Amino acid sequence: MARIIQTHRHPDASRDPAPRVGAAHDSYARYRSRWIPTCVGMTVVFCFVFFPAHAADFPTWLQGLEQSAIEAGIAPEVVHAALDTTEPDERVIELDQKQPEKTVTFDHYAHHIVSPERVAQGQRLLDDYADVLDGVSRRTGVPPQVIVALWGIESSFGHDSGHYNIVNSLATLAYEGRRADFFRKELLDALRILDQEHIPASSLRGSWAGAMGQCQFMPSTYLRYAADGDGDGRRDIWNNTSDVFDSIAHYLAAEGWDADLTWGREVELEQDISADDIGLDHKHPLAEWAAKGVRSLGGGALPKRDLEASLVQPDGADGRSFLVYDNFRALMRWNRSTYFATAVGLLADRMK
Repeated sequence: MARIIQTHRHPDASRDPAPRVGAAHDSYARYRSRWIPTCVGMTVVFCFVFFPAHAADFPTWLQGLEQSAIEAGIAPEVVHAALDTTEPDERVIELDQKQPEKTVTFDHYAHHIVSPERVAQGQRLLDDYADVLDGVSRRTGVPPQVIVALWGIESSFGHDSGHYNIVNSLATLAYEGRRADFFRKELLDALRILDQEHIPASSLRGSWAGAMGQCQFMPSTYLRYAADGDGDGRRDIWNNTSDVFDSIAHYLAAEGWDADLTWGREVELEQDISADDIGLDHKHPLAEWAAKGVRSLGGGALPKRDLEASLVQPDGADGRSFLVYDNFRALMRWNRSTYFATAVGLLADRMK
């Protein structure tokens, strides 16, 4: 059964009323069609029109924002250095207003995300960074393979974290108006990062919608969860892999990751399961799931542990089934997509 893919959201999407639809510079956003209709000569197919929600022109609006940032305690020199040369980016507006979707099954999605090439690369990097990852895992309880899986999906292991100027992109989106309040808050948080971390605005790079660095944190997420993994006094999620690993693990640990649990497992159903039992809103002990005919993949018995789990079916009753624990919910707080969270778990398991 086909379904419309649940698009990636930034790691704070569970608390964000403005969804990250196509906003991340992640692998599947690139995998989807990126065709944008444009005006060519006199033959108009579609033409994007920039309708700001503000009566003021952009320079006037920007002056007001600068004043608000200074009143919020951000150093004036930082504010002016970041914003005085900022201009609307038409490409950002186009991407925000036109985000094509593809209708795919979870198997199609997982085939791309959990590819043999990504698994092999992840395994090599687990070995290369074993000492650093083991240290992060001991401190946070998050397994190395989960950290590397998120790193791989969000930025292709740091190779593709986005090239957009974050301040410029966020200013464009805050002025554009479709999700102005959300992006205005993120822009102010980006200015706070510049002030606190003492870095130039030109170094703040990421996706067109504001997701930054190798772990694709929005500015508000960075301020809450970014970590200094190597103790050098900076939280550099753009260039420092220790900081990237520690930031990913810190986020999951803060959101409830339990070191004694896995994320879940794929299962087989010997009989139909009532729709009332399916989904993250419903939990049952493993013994009860076993009584309902749920088996490990291949027909084996479920683990004999006193644990509660939920049954999720990313593609509905006609697709694959997974029993998931509370760690799956931590992944869902990173990104509210069952496709995404399940793919992270599968990739981590394959790499392990």
